[in-house]
Amino acid sequence: MDPTKDMTICFQKRGRYMVGFSYQLNPKAVEEGYLAIKFPNFIDLPKSNCMLNLFEAHIKSDTVVFGYISLEGIQKEFRFPLTGFKEKYLEQFI
Repeated sequence: MDPTKDMTICFQKRGRYMVGFSYQLNPKAVEEGYLAIKFPNFIDLPKSNCMLNLFEAHIKSDTVVFGYISLEGIQKEFRFPLTGFKEKYLEQFI
């Protein structure tokens, strides 16, 4: 991953865009070969004056797509299925 380029996160439902945002990676983490992404439950989206509830986005979507630029300058993405998230995660609290 190119740490000088933004990474994007996009939540989708049945292949359709629901909500997304981009952010700058920690260059040191990329250089050291590990990547951990940690966000608060509510994210302020300044360009839209909206608050994003990440927990709600997880529940209402079925896929999260991580987009990034490789060191070779190629646009790439990693799709992470959220199918079963509600059943597997929420049942811990019921």
